[in-house]
This record gives sequence, structure tokens and C-alpha cells, in this order.
Amino acid sequence: MNNAALADWHFGLTSFVAIFTVLNPIHAVPLYLAMAPEPTRAQRLHVARVAAATALIAMLLALFVGDDILAFFGITLPAFRAGSGIILGMTALSMVSGQVSPAKAMPEETAEAAHWTSIAVVPLGTPILAGGGVLSTVILLAEEAVSWDRTTALIAAVVVNAAVALLCLRLSRRIKDMLGTTGINIVTRLMGLVLMALAVEFVATGARELLFEPAAVPGLAAMLGAPSGLSCLLCG
Repeated sequence: MNNAALADWHFGLTSFVAIFTVLNPIHAVPLYLAMAPEPTRAQRLHVARVAAATALIAMLLALFVGDDILAFFGITLPAFRAGSGIILGMTALSMVSGQVSPAKAMPEETAEAAHWTSIAVVPLGTPILAGGGVLSTVILLAEEAVSWDRTTALIAAVVVNAAVALLCLRLSRRIKDMLGTTGINIVTRLMGLVLMALAVEFVATGARELLFEPAAVPGLAAMLGAPSGLSCLLCG
């Protein structure tokens, strides 16, 4: 395997881990069971499929048209990267403290889900599974997929994550019985620590690009009025 292929595999694996950490399907298990505690087997399988399909479609849309949406609203990638890092940091803090992040689902949204047919897409598929943090992560990873091989690796990472989410939902009762509430909270807190590190990296990278690499942000160098950029301005 040559260096280019190895780099593509590494990118795909890193993308899978990053998306899985934010998606956190294990944390969705108790929320999934609490919404309707006595489903039939057919209802449980149907909702699991629809929720996983919803999360997959949302992630694929973010992958292919996320940058176009940013361009439409005039949002630069460094600003979006820094803002996404803040959202991920909020999610990580909630995970570490054992709470549901407001970036994933509001209590009102969960309370409105009175029937199984209504919870599959919202709030289970999105935002509990594919919330703002997941979609932001996919958009940023898509910007780093500079070749078709890397794009293919990212698509594979998205599809595998959706499949894992489907598996977790289908086996929700077994997972809850095996891990218990304490076990699920421990896994969630560990993922929260990893996610916090990812959030800090996003914020630091976005801030560095905004402050010291104005050429990467259209119009910023001209706004600063100095061809050498903000770094020279700060240095005097």
C-alpha cells in the first residue's frame, strides 16, 4: 500500500471516529426507550430504520451541499470551523456531565414525541442522532476531502456510522440491560472527553485562520488594509 492510499485510509478512519464520537448512538439508547417504553417489535424495528435513514440522509446532504449552504449565507470556513467547535464544546460538556445537550434536542421536542410514528424523524433521527454537531463535523471533514478517494472514504465513514446507529437502536434493550444506566453514562463521559479535544482543535484552527491567515478568508485581508495580514499588524 503506497503512502497516498495509506493517507486515505487514515483519513477515513479518523472521519469515522470523529463522526461516531459526536453521533454517540449509545447515548441515544435511553432516550429512545424513554420516548415510548412499550413498543412492539415491529414498531421498534420500523422506528430504528427510519431514524437511521434520516440521520444518514442528513449527513450525506451536509457532505455534498454543506459548503454551498455556507457560501449562500456568506459564511467562511474558518468562521464556521470556530463556531462548530463552540457547539461541539457545549455538547462535550453536556456529555461529561451526563446530560443531553441542547444542541441535540430540547426537552420540548422530546416531550412532543408522543407516538412512535412521530419520533423516528424528529427528534430521534435529527437532532438526537444527526444534530448540529454531527452535521458541522461532516461539513468540515468534507472540506478536507481533497480527492475522490478521500470523499469515498468519508462517504463510507458516514454510512458505517448510520449502520452502527441502526444496530444500537435495534439492540437498545440489550444494550440497556448489559451496560445499565451507569455503564451508558461512563461511555458517554469518555466520548465527551474525546469530543472536547476535537472541539478545542476546531476552535483553535478556526481562530488561527481568522487571525493570522487572512488570505484564507475572502475579503478579510482587504478589510484589514495591510497586505502582510493581521499577524504583521499585531506584531507592530
